[in-house]
Amino acid sequence: MDKDKEIQNRSIKKINSVSFRLPILFVVSCMIIILIFVIMLYFKFQNRMIAQYSYIAEGATKLMALELDGDKIDEYLEKNFELEAYQKTLDKFYKIRDSYPDILYMYVYRLAPDGGTVIFDLNSIDGTEDACTPGEHYEFQDTFMQYIDDLCAGAEVPAIIGQTEDGYMLTYCNPVYDSNGVLQCHACVDFSMEALHQEDLKFIYSILLVSGLGTMAIMLFGIYRIKKDVTEPLDKMSHATEKFIYETQEDHAQNIKIMKNLNIHTHNEIEKVYHVFISVMEQSLHFMENLSKAETDIKFKNEQIGQISQEAYRDSLTGVGSKAAYSKKMTELNTEILNGHAEFAIVMIDVNHLKKINDECGHKAGDIYIKGCCHLICETFKHSPVFRIGGDEFVAVLTGQDYQTRYHHVESLRSVYAETYENTEQELWHRYSASIGMAECASDDNTVELVFKRADKAMYEDKANFKKKYGSYR
Repeated sequence: MDKDKEIQNRSIKKINSVSFRLPILFVVSCMIIILIFVIMLYFKFQNRMIAQYSYIAEGATKLMALELDGDKIDEYLEKNFELEAYQKTLDKFYKIRDSYPDILYMYVYRLAPDGGTVIFDLNSIDGTEDACTPGEHYEFQDTFMQYIDDLCAGAEVPAIIGQTEDGYMLTYCNPVYDSNGVLQCHACVDFSMEALHQEDLKFIYSILLVSGLGTMAIMLFGIYRIKKDVTEPLDKMSHATEKFIYETQEDHAQNIKIMKNLNIHTHNEIEKVYHVFISVMEQSLHFMENLSKAETDIKFKNEQIGQISQEAYRDSLTGVGSKAAYSKKMTELNTEILNGHAEFAIVMIDVNHLKKINDECGHKAGDIYIKGCCHLICETFKHSPVFRIGGDEFVAVLTGQDYQTRYHHVESLRSVYAETYENTEQELWHRYSASIGMAECASDDNTVELVFKRADKAMYEDKANFKKKYGSYR
């Protein structure tokens, strides 16, 4: 009995001794420090990789959007593989995907609140592989659907990250518009984030392994070696990472320089982790340089396309469609007439008394007058494209809802112009006035020009009535 009690007292004394408790204390402290360091590195590494994947996805979808003709989306849906332009676009998409080997899925959908309609799916070139066929309706999962309203509205949405039936995914969608600025579809790519998670876990396991070996070394070589070989190097690396900046390539290169200046030579696992970390940072910098080059190329192409679109299809003064845009619209309408399913009306609007305002108030006032007259047109025909085809001439092409209520809209616009013109308390350049003529596409019309001439004739009749009532200016 006394012997058992003596053994128990010896055990308690050993546990309470400094030689036992101090190493344990340092082991636990070291493990906590390493754990905190691993968590910091994990989140920094993960966030950086997600940002880089997002940049890649944005670049790839922008390149896809450059290859898409927003005015042909309906034709793509109707004919898809039978259409030569569709096949050429698909081939270009495959070349883009070959340039981005990390992309898991690449596709083009027309999004709607209840899902999406497939336009392109790179795995469905012959309709037999594991992918959706053109025209098929696809129901998205909850991770994607929480952004569907913003996507359908054409709003800018960041990379969508979440768990799907295909695993943990990163999805990026880029909107595609037609020449009238109407959202037609989205170019999309998917990246699998499972590999990233696996790498993160391997990274954590390697750090934990080093920490385990470190704790064994600490227990064997004592407090001095703990401080010399483990805690000081880790502390240096931890403090170094706090100085890191991740904004530019120069910042990333500076981060590598900071780590190399630590010059850690512990001849143990900490040094290995140190060199592995530097190697990962150097590889990441190389990746950023390649990504930056791709972004520069994309930015240059976008600037060229944006400049061409702005100059060719948008009137610089009013912001409505230009004469070039109207010519393109006429080509589309002529195609509809030729196909036998055209239903539209052309409204010709000619601004009254512009010369008078320019002569008496100056051209700056004249520009204000033109923009004011244009604003009333756009407010009246909210669902139809408006074009400025001359200095004081506008054309609205009415389809759909505006076509069904065309007479009401035209009379409403006449009433608004009459009301503003007769308001003599306003400055002359705010008394908006214009003559209006409308003509519908008839069954015997074989070109848009015939409809336009009837609308133009009706406008001149309205202008003659205006001159009889208010007089003319030279």
